[in-house]
Amino acid sequence: MTKRPSLLPFATPILAALLATTASSAFAACTPPNQLQAGDVADATKVTANFTALANCADAQTPSGAANSIVYNTGSGSFGGTTPLADGQLLIGSTGNPPQSGTVSAGSGIAITGGSASLTISATGSGTGTGVDWLNKAAVTKPNLASFTLQTSTTPPSGATFTSTTRGMLLSTSSIADSRAMMAEVSLPSGNWQATMLAVYTGPMSSYALPSLAVRDSVAKRAVLFGFGAYGSGMRFDYDKLSGGIGLDSWSGDSLVRDAGFPTPSEPIWARLAFNGTNLIWSFSRDGERFATVYTISATDYLTNLSTIGPAVVFGLPTHPAWNAGYHVLSWNLVSN
Repeated sequence: MTKRPSLLPFATPILAALLATTASSAFAACTPPNQLQAGDVADATKVTANFTALANCADAQTPSGAANSIVYNTGSGSFGGTTPLADGQLLIGSTGNPPQSGTVSAGSGIAITGGSASLTISATGSGTGTGVDWLNKAAVTKPNLASFTLQTSTTPPSGATFTSTTRGMLLSTSSIADSRAMMAEVSLPSGNWQATMLAVYTGPMSSYALPSLAVRDSVAKRAVLFGFGAYGSGMRFDYDKLSGGIGLDSWSGDSLVRDAGFPTPSEPIWARLAFNGTNLIWSFSRDGERFATVYTISATDYLTNLSTIGPAVVFGLPTHPAWNAGYHVLSWNLVSN
């Protein structure tokens, strides 16, 4: 009978190499079920069993955390695993402790939106920081153009439109013929409310152009406007009443207040119109914090229904009707009280 050649010269070095490779780790604790000595006749069943045992032992001690988790070195010859990260989560370090999954918190004026394999950081206002300057950047709430509907007099100002800008939204027209008006409006909430706006007007002021904050009665087809404009060589505050068409066609009366110290409409001005259940209260501010009240008018003085509100410009007896005009709204905030 022919004696089978021994496989141990090949198998033993391989097993030894595997054990040596893992000697510095927990894998060294793996013991083959069959102890083979040099010179023994190789038994394929025993050799296969040893390889299988080593493979199973390695698999059992290999860190296997949940699917899509992150594996880290625990520092004790083994590994640990984190829980899988959700959309927008990051792996955040902690001195002396394992890393943890977490999210980034947004500060003042910042919005953070987590998505699948993405993290978007954006400003919620048009400025930066929390300091208050003449624009009060911390108070700026950029208007959403999609929330507004453009309304005009029956014969609209030429080229009347409103568009989104990097800083807000712009009502504009290519000319300002007499008895024309435009308004960007949103629906008013029920109960008491307060609207605050920061806007700047560019265009002819004389004789009766009025950049304003307006309320429209969509049932009675009337509107009231609270704003500021030119008057002779000075400036004026004005409470205007309009009617006709959808309520923006014809002047029906006004009440004006002159103040030589009022800044020209070429500067951004904060305006606020509030409804307290009885009156409409209009005030203005230079810094967005301290408001001075100019008008307190009964809400039923001219209107029956308070339907919509928004920035508006009315043009009357213009000295330069061919000039264009723009009303840039930098901040808009309407809240229920």
